[in-house]
Amino acid sequence: MMMGGCAARRGQKVINTDICYFLDFPEERRTIAEKKVMCTLDNIQIEDLPYVEHDLNFAQKVSLCFLLFGDQHAHATYILQKLLALARSPPAEQLNSDLLRLYAQTNPSRWRCHLVEALCIINARQVLRKMGMNWEQLRLQYLPQIQEISLHVHPLLKALYFICEQLTIAQSGRLVLDINEKLNSTESLRFYDFAYLEIFLLDWLTRRHLRLGDIQTIGSDVQLLIEYFKFNDLQSLATLLIQTYNCNAKAQVNKSECESDAQQVETVTVAKLPKTSTSVATDISSANLPLVNSNGVDYTQQQKQQQQRSDALQVQRENAGILLIINQHSFHQNVSEDLHAFLPAQKLSKRDGTDVDRQRLSDVFSALGYSVESHDNVDHLAMLDIIRFACARSMLRDSLIVCILSHGFEGAVYGCDSIPVSIIDIQNVLCADEHLYDKPKLLIIQACQQNEKNNQTRNVNATTKSPSQHANMVVAMSTVPGFVALRHSVNGSWFIQTLCETVKELAASEHVLDILTRTIGKVSQKRGDKDHQIMLPLLSSTLQQKVYFPAI
Repeated sequence: MMMGGCAARRGQKVINTDICYFLDFPEERRTIAEKKVMCTLDNIQIEDLPYVEHDLNFAQKVSLCFLLFGDQHAHATYILQKLLALARSPPAEQLNSDLLRLYAQTNPSRWRCHLVEALCIINARQVLRKMGMNWEQLRLQYLPQIQEISLHVHPLLKALYFICEQLTIAQSGRLVLDINEKLNSTESLRFYDFAYLEIFLLDWLTRRHLRLGDIQTIGSDVQLLIEYFKFNDLQSLATLLIQTYNCNAKAQVNKSECESDAQQVETVTVAKLPKTSTSVATDISSANLPLVNSNGVDYTQQQKQQQQRSDALQVQRENAGILLIINQHSFHQNVSEDLHAFLPAQKLSKRDGTDVDRQRLSDVFSALGYSVESHDNVDHLAMLDIIRFACARSMLRDSLIVCILSHGFEGAVYGCDSIPVSIIDIQNVLCADEHLYDKPKLLIIQACQQNEKNNQTRNVNATTKSPSQHANMVVAMSTVPGFVALRHSVNGSWFIQTLCETVKELAASEHVLDILTRTIGKVSQKRGDKDHQIMLPLLSSTLQQKVYFPAI
């Protein structure tokens, strides 16, 4: 059989192992190997990863990213774009990637085990030796030669990797073309090197055409590939996917049965304990002493925080993204006659104090690593164009923040030409870019939202086609509908100044929605000089996981 995928480019032999239900390794040898591997794992530091990555060729990096990020939907789209950018780079630049460090940062508690298993699967023996690992011990621990089961890497990703290795480049090309035709997708990748089949699989995973399910493959859906392989006389590959599902789903059933039995045994055992033992256990529990080291670090709290962060998206300082500020200070009505119907009944006044808000936003978010882009006095159409341009340049960034400081009325904000734009249209512009579906997008609006029934917004043809496009969108409004947003002519607005203060205070410890919630609480406690002025901001979110800013 001809070699395809990454194996052909590395000159490696393609492994084609039949399923093995009974391992021929003595249990004692495997236990010893596991202990030795774990000891070596502890010596791998995150600072070592750039050197490890430098020893990998581009094909190996593609395979590793597929195995490590394929089941992390929140990060897979970003990694896919990084790989596409690397693929178009000169070979010398491909050496200077930083993908493994990113993985370690997104998976702080388990990255070592996952990385070493993935390196075993792609047979990167030379790299593993440089890391101080023993191949025989790794082989006993991770069983890389068995295609249907895995220890840490998602088993379906392992199976799909071996499928990539077994297909020729011509077969991979036919697979990609036929699947995309069947999907009738207008959003296919502008990438045509079928030797890197994992990139196309990663694309289908991010678009939900394929689903991995949980680590036991429960909830998976790879029927699209199974049907293709069966129809094209590639029955062995269809069988591999089916057996991978059956092996891991069956293992989960057996595990549940064992856990049920264990709970029954445990209940009986506890019932037979002497009262003195129960009393001691109660005394120890009631003490509730934290586990600390000599430096006073509370390990219990630390582990809890690590667990919270491991399930969240951590915005990286070096790749935070763009903070776009549209700052409307002065307004005019010099518009064409056909737009006169959209002008307000009274001329809009200058927004003194807004420049203070702009500067405070710039200072705080630049300290977080954001690239600040500020535009003053922008008309309504230019405002949308600027937002679209920021979206287009956020493909490889971790997030995007848009701040609009202007006059407004319920559901709308004004351009400097006094023509209002619907806030829903602005959201649609942010959500329409396919590369931003899985990235957190934060829209911050400082504008009055009084009910002005006679005002209307212009149709700017900003639409979305699916509710899923609105995922990971946060809208933070300075006020609830029907009311004014208070702004001091010297000190800036209540909402923006409090928001910046809270971000600066809590960015290191709290996630974005908690920061915004705390902001709402602080603003609601403020009182103005005239007629007991009060204000209540409004927050809406479709975030699919917690998001943390970098610490200041």
